[in-house]
Amino acid sequence: MTPVEGAYIFVYEKGAEPHGPPYVMSEPTKADGSFEVGLPDGEYTIVARKHKDGEPGSPLREGKDKKSPMVDIIVKNGVIQTQNLVIRTKEDDKKYFGAWAPSDTSISGKILDSDGNPMQGFRVQVYTYAQMSERPKYVSDKTGPDGKFVVYLPKGGTYYLQARDTFGGPPKVGDFYGRYDEGTVDPSGVMLRKGQKIKDIDITVHKVW
Repeated sequence: MTPVEGAYIFVYEKGAEPHGPPYVMSEPTKADGSFEVGLPDGEYTIVARKHKDGEPGSPLREGKDKKSPMVDIIVKNGVIQTQNLVIRTKEDDKKYFGAWAPSDTSISGKILDSDGNPMQGFRVQVYTYAQMSERPKYVSDKTGPDGKFVVYLPKGGTYYLQARDTFGGPPKVGDFYGRYDEGTVDPSGVMLRKGQKIKDIDITVHKVW
């Protein structure tokens, strides 16, 4: 087997349309074929696709582009499982998704659309830098029908929040995206102390065009 560089790993929630927008897409694979994707516990279908040219999300062309078979995986307690393979994920991935048990330090609120309606199926991604360009430090569970979220944190500090219906990479056309900014141009940091619970941090999301 020869490692494939420049392929993208598309991750879909189990049962989702595998040709639509992915739940998350990896960065292009490295020269040794390696890639990295952080995922919460759940069931997924993954597939690798490589375009000879063009955008990674564009349709594949027969004779030019390549794809792998689709593989079903289960993520449980930080471990990716398939029928024939068990791969341990990085230990620090566990803290992204529900790893912090309910604690005395948290940020909570709602995800809303521009009309103030609660948005279901969104996660809040938490960063320690205003640019929010690195991987998030923590990620909430998905919001329910009431749009409510809570992020439990191990310590106090200044945190920057964004809400998305996808995970990984910059927002794309068709995605919903929003950040906590208190009506300012730049994102607003949420400052809290160890043992403090800050509530009513609402984030409005908009469709990316």
